[in-house]
Amino acid sequence: MVKLILPFFITVALVGCSTTNNTGQTQQPLDFKTIHIDNNGSYSGYISSNEPVESCRKFILNKAEIITYFKYSRIATSREYAHDLIASNCYASGSFTMSNGIEGTWKIDRARRGLINYNNNASTKYYYCAECKSELFYELCDIECIHGQ
Repeated sequence: MVKLILPFFITVALVGCSTTNNTGQTQQPLDFKTIHIDNNGSYSGYISSNEPVESCRKFILNKAEIITYFKYSRIATSREYAHDLIASNCYASGSFTMSNGIEGTWKIDRARRGLINYNNNASTKYYYCAECKSELFYELCDIECIHGQ
């Protein structure tokens, strides 16, 4: 009886510690120890748009907003990030250390796209935050909006 119940409780505990986003991928909560902001209100110039440089000066994120962004964002695919989601030249970026010692860099743009580059294995995770309500972000437009649905 104990052998049957123990795996059930372990499974419940593991599932309860993660969230499933609308891409169907399981996302573990990010446990930031430190967050450094290196660029704020910056303009990349990498996106073809008529977005004026001056408009980016208003896109200033603080540490609490960065933590909130990654808490409520969903994991996006690299295709969504690079091709499907609307992008912005306005961004904030910096570095972080997780509580477990893993370090990396982060970037969030004004169109609600974000990414994390992990230094330990050179992997990148892409994010999109439809749940972020800050007026700093542009009007909400996810995949359905882009495809006119």
